[in-house]
Amino acid sequence: MKRYFVITHKSEDNSHINEQDLLPASCKLITGLAVIAIVKKQTELIDVVGSLAFPQALITDLLNDEHITGLFYSYLRTRANEYDSRAFFESEILPEIIRVLTNGITYSCLDKDEQQELSDHIAQMFNEQFIDYIYNEANLFARGLGMTNLEFSDFIAQQTLVFTYQHKDALFKRTIKTYEQPESYECGNISLLINGNSFLLRDYMVMANRKVKHLHKEVIPFHEPLEVNSNIYTVFKSNKNSGDNILTIRIYIEYEAPSKKELQLSNTNQEEATNEHE
Repeated sequence: MKRYFVITHKSEDNSHINEQDLLPASCKLITGLAVIAIVKKQTELIDVVGSLAFPQALITDLLNDEHITGLFYSYLRTRANEYDSRAFFESEILPEIIRVLTNGITYSCLDKDEQQELSDHIAQMFNEQFIDYIYNEANLFARGLGMTNLEFSDFIAQQTLVFTYQHKDALFKRTIKTYEQPESYECGNISLLINGNSFLLRDYMVMANRKVKHLHKEVIPFHEPLEVNSNIYTVFKSNKNSGDNILTIRIYIEYEAPSKKELQLSNTNQEEATNEHE
């Protein structure tokens, strides 16, 4: 099984590094390594737009509201032409749709002012665009002529969902404060030596503050596992671009270690050999 041993060194005042470290006893076969460098700098807070999860149960909330379903029934029974249909929808139904949405779409991560801003944004979006969408794109009047009350209610709820989803990127977002990621830069060259004169790395250019999401993707693999003794030498030559900040270098040694089952089997074999000898 593969494990990682981490060696950490710090370069203060752009100093070079020349250190010797002891590897764990189980680290006999090295299969790869990774070098991560970080320089902590004072950075400013910046505004970053983050996404909110798309709200659930929009259709259910609309269909469960008795007042709004009653308006759907009134619409089917009293609107004879598209002009009256549009006027009734805009004055009676649309405000109720907005009420259900703004009351039902809440996020625990938002404070009171942020939640109010979201509700206002939803109301504005629906007031300005939903009527044109439901009549021009969804063709509400023509399609609604042959519908039952249940079919009409379901159609309005479905189109509300479609319209909301089409505008999810504009609606469901929030501005958060975060520290600006420092720019990555070449901070120096590193060499790693084992077994006295064998190089794991030789004059490898180290990039400080590079974004690292998955360590296993950063590992430089070896074509064949490399047998090592107990020591590793680290030589780092700073290019003096870190200013007054401390540079932290972490070296991840990937190595093969016997599993518990393999250790037990090895111990058993040793005991058997001892017994036979006796």
